[in-house]
Amino acid sequence: MRQLIIYRGNILLLTLVFLGVFFTIAVSYFNFVTRYTRSENVAVASSQAFELAEAGVDMAIYQLNQNTNYTGETIALGNGTFTTTIASIDSSSKRITATAYVPSSANPIATKTVKATVSTNNNIVSFRYGVQAGTGGFIMNGGAAINGSVYANGDIDATTGVHIYGSATAANASIITTDQKNDTPAISSCTSSTCITFANSSATQDVAQSFKISTTTSVSDIQFYLKKVGSPNDATIRIVNDSNGSPGTTVLLSSTLSASLVTTNFGWVDVAMPSTPVLNMNQTYWMVIDAGNNSSKYYIIGANANGYANGVAKVGQQGGSWSATTPAGLDEYFRIFLGNGGSMIGGDTWVGGVNVGTTASDDAWAHTIKGASVTGTIYCQSGDDNNKSCNMSRPDPTPATMPLSDGNIQEWKDEATAGGVINGDYHVDWDGDTLGPKKITGNLLVDGGGTLTISGTLWVVGNITVTGGGKVKLASSYGANDGAIVSDGRVTVDGGGKFEGSGQTGSYPFLITTSTCPSGSGCNGANAILLSGGGGAVALIAQNGTVYINGNGEIKAVTAKQVKMDGGGHLIYDSGLINANFSSGPGGSWTFVPGSYAITQ
Repeated sequence: MRQLIIYRGNILLLTLVFLGVFFTIAVSYFNFVTRYTRSENVAVASSQAFELAEAGVDMAIYQLNQNTNYTGETIALGNGTFTTTIASIDSSSKRITATAYVPSSANPIATKTVKATVSTNNNIVSFRYGVQAGTGGFIMNGGAAINGSVYANGDIDATTGVHIYGSATAANASIITTDQKNDTPAISSCTSSTCITFANSSATQDVAQSFKISTTTSVSDIQFYLKKVGSPNDATIRIVNDSNGSPGTTVLLSSTLSASLVTTNFGWVDVAMPSTPVLNMNQTYWMVIDAGNNSSKYYIIGANANGYANGVAKVGQQGGSWSATTPAGLDEYFRIFLGNGGSMIGGDTWVGGVNVGTTASDDAWAHTIKGASVTGTIYCQSGDDNNKSCNMSRPDPTPATMPLSDGNIQEWKDEATAGGVINGDYHVDWDGDTLGPKKITGNLLVDGGGTLTISGTLWVVGNITVTGGGKVKLASSYGANDGAIVSDGRVTVDGGGKFEGSGQTGSYPFLITTSTCPSGSGCNGANAILLSGGGGAVALIAQNGTVYINGNGEIKAVTAKQVKMDGGGHLIYDSGLINANFSSGPGGSWTFVPGSYAITQ
């Protein structure tokens, strides 16, 4: 009996031990599962918080491109929230901080912070001169005055005692001819058979095209059919010798292709070239585009197979090796323009027909200068009736590239269209209105003392008229930035029509037309832009046509193929326009600065 009791006692003890072990294992397993589940919850919430913080940065960049004065906000998204704050580093860069919060069954709530720097430095549009004229030159008489400098890719015909209170430069001549070209692009999408990618690796850092000119004379400028990926740097354009069927190392001409003129869509981009030395019609030369190399920031140039009879394209590196394109036999899309030099400033037969400068650094520079009184130095190869003799130490000046490309203008058009379309004409009178971004398929008229407040980019397919005391101004949301109004028709500002910025220093509306008037069809002798008895804080741009300013018209800057100014017209240039910042479109896109990304808990 006693043995039976001992036996049963042992069984009970073993059972208790087993149950103890079992419960210990069960509790450990439960704790493990609990910790694992909690860890998984934390990991999931942390991952969600990170993604939410990244979304906050993206949202902040988007909002900045809508309103450069945006300072951040708190937004609920999904099962969490993010808070963005934006601090200005300087006039062209900002620091974005996005902190996300995601609840979970774990404690504390998962938090992630992402910081990034954005900048507009790579896309600022430069308007360096009070007046910049293209090959049509600049004609000034009848008491007109310019408080700024003038740069023309043609003659500066200035007589009858007019005043330029800055420097005056006349480059090249008014007669420019297209000599060599391969310019029939038909590209809807880019493939290896229609495009050449370069500046994306060391093997394809540069692209080159061989060519011959038909007459021995100076090159005026070159145009390339380009687009970009990311934000590559400016490129260097070189004309070099031929070395056994590849680009040589002797650089004859050199200039700069501005990255700000190239967009993410194909478009023609102009590069002004030095007038010396003169190329020989009996020799083969190469145009080399050198843009460094970066796998995420590069260029693509349009091309076709055997489209140009006098040359071929190659890829490689200046001073290094070159190879055929893939496929072989491609030719770049390009245009080469020739000019014969001989630009002129003045034109009168007495000293003071044109007065240039107010300080010793305000010079006059052209091949020929006539009838000028210049405060600074007169740089010329020939001259008559001037207050000083020619200083012949400089060659003829190099033409200046216009500040906007067709691609830049198309970006503004696309942005306006994205805001909606107004069919037909649009009239603003005494009631006033706020508009933008918008595309107007007809004409725009502002008169009757009415005020049109621009809240976003406008594209007017027809004509723009501001008259009868009408006023156009930028909304206060533009801050210190500039705004764009684009027209495909003629622009008339008269009868006291006025323009104003946002109210902050340095903010101006830019009135831009693609019109070719007075030479285009349907112009009937009218100019692309007429400013008479109005103006104000506005910059006028007509790179394909003529701007005519008279009758006490007053503006801040003008850029056109040809500029005419008389009858008391007055221009007061603001040096802040040297680097114009637009709230959107070219020069206005806030973009991520590589290397500035940071993640914290």
